[in-house]
Amino acid sequence: MKQSSRVQTNKIAALYCRFSRDDEQHSESNSISNQKKLLQKVAADYGYKKTEFFVDDGVSGTTFKRQGFQRMELAIEAGLVGAVFVKDLSRLGRDYLKCGHYTEHFFPQHDVRFVAVNDGVDTLEGEDEFMPFRNIMNEYYARDISRKVRTAHRVRGSSGEPLSKPPYGYRKDPANPKRWIVDREAAEVVQRIYQMYLEGYGIEQIGAILEKDKILAPNAYAKKHGLKVSGKQTIHGSCAWKSSTIAKMLSLREHCGDVVNFKTYSKSYKLKERMENPEEKHMIFEGVHEPIIDRQIWLRVQEKRGKVRNVIKSETQRSNMFAGILICATCGANLHFHFNQRTPTIEYFNCSTYNGRGKARGKCNATHHIRADFLEQVVMADIKRITAFAKHYEDELLRILTASAGDEVERQIGASKLQIAKLKARNKELDSLFERLYEDNIAGKLTDDRFAKMSCKYEQEQAENEKQLELLGRELHAMKGKTGTAKDFLATIKRYTRMRKLTPEILREFVDEIIVHHRQRVSIADKDSPATEEQKIEIFYNCVGAVAVPDLKKIPQVDVVVPIRKGVTARYVPERIAV
Repeated sequence: MKQSSRVQTNKIAALYCRFSRDDEQHSESNSISNQKKLLQKVAADYGYKKTEFFVDDGVSGTTFKRQGFQRMELAIEAGLVGAVFVKDLSRLGRDYLKCGHYTEHFFPQHDVRFVAVNDGVDTLEGEDEFMPFRNIMNEYYARDISRKVRTAHRVRGSSGEPLSKPPYGYRKDPANPKRWIVDREAAEVVQRIYQMYLEGYGIEQIGAILEKDKILAPNAYAKKHGLKVSGKQTIHGSCAWKSSTIAKMLSLREHCGDVVNFKTYSKSYKLKERMENPEEKHMIFEGVHEPIIDRQIWLRVQEKRGKVRNVIKSETQRSNMFAGILICATCGANLHFHFNQRTPTIEYFNCSTYNGRGKARGKCNATHHIRADFLEQVVMADIKRITAFAKHYEDELLRILTASAGDEVERQIGASKLQIAKLKARNKELDSLFERLYEDNIAGKLTDDRFAKMSCKYEQEQAENEKQLELLGRELHAMKGKTGTAKDFLATIKRYTRMRKLTPEILREFVDEIIVHHRQRVSIADKDSPATEEQKIEIFYNCVGAVAVPDLKKIPQVDVVVPIRKGVTARYVPERIAV
């Protein structure tokens, strides 16, 4: 390693000071003022008259994206710095790889002397063989602190203590900082926003009204009342309300008196960026503090905003009996339930990956939109067609059902075998990965701690795969021995020969899944006739799969036509399967 070979007292001696929450237990010795006094004296003793402080107060050593450090780095690259002084190596940072980069490469490359006073490091006197070990121990300290903080954070959050700052409308109770109390002035604004939204005002209109009435935006309001401000700083006295602020306010469950913890997480103690946690990992505690908004009003707002799927399950939540059994014919994803905002009685489904976000984006090229009333008529007509066939041609239907049941079992067996093959291939891949991990650990390329964590992860995955393989094996054995499914289905049909309405119970008893294709426009010769879009639907029944009923006398034709919008009707096109 090339070392700085001379004392460049004609250049600046950069005196770098850093302090963070990790150092609070040693606050007296590590305080910025004490670091400054020590470094100023040592630099003078070393003969440096030109000194400049570079300070990062309240910044963790696990990151090097610090303003003071980056400013010092630019000064070094400009050739203005001859030496860098720090109290000890932990002040430089707590990431041993990055610290090694600066002490082993960056400083020598720019002919900069590096001095860590309390650790006895001075690159002018040659290499310090113990410096890498000190850097490792400094990083271990940061990792240990992070682990303890995460554990405490998890315990507090799991007990219902709010982990986030109070949203607009609340503030911390002076007598108990772990409790929120209503900020009456702000709460009235929140209630007004909800009321205006239910009255039909749009989010931008609400923002314009609040600005016109000189209502301070949340950050400006917090600054005025001496509260801590999170996010970007807002100009004091600003009444400009962002649409995103109002939209977020309309979605917060906290306004109902609930506490929602673990909305975000960080991947590592070295990565400070907060990631969104999926909703199923949120921890919700209801009725912890005084509500600002009545829960029923909040639910009405969520429905109006089209956020029904994100609303907590309750008696007031809307649902549909077809939810969970509709499959997109293009991408294989589930179809999600919606209803028309202007006419709530119009309910429909569309593909969950069309115009999706994240990994789902672009997976499907069409909506596969289907009206619930249209779907109900199609399924009802198809079941009636099968029951009519059973009434007049029972022996023929039993032959068809027996063949269909056999085909369905073969389909399920094929799918199970494919899944078993995939799991076995993954287990074999995990064995190879484990061998490479072991070799890297023996060669010193992988630490014991990292090896233990990764090998534990792979072993857990293999154990889960083995459980799944055992379950699939039992299911496969059971499917191979399946008999009588056609007769069971025929017995179910006979119970519903006089069915007049399709209910959720009847649907679940008959139907396994429904594959929905996207509607196709049909060319019309007569321009005065309404346009027609044909939609193909494949209905798979329990035990027997898809059932094709031939067109015979006494069997009703399935002819469902529903107007879906002005001048357009949808017609059902049955999937024809050879009998």
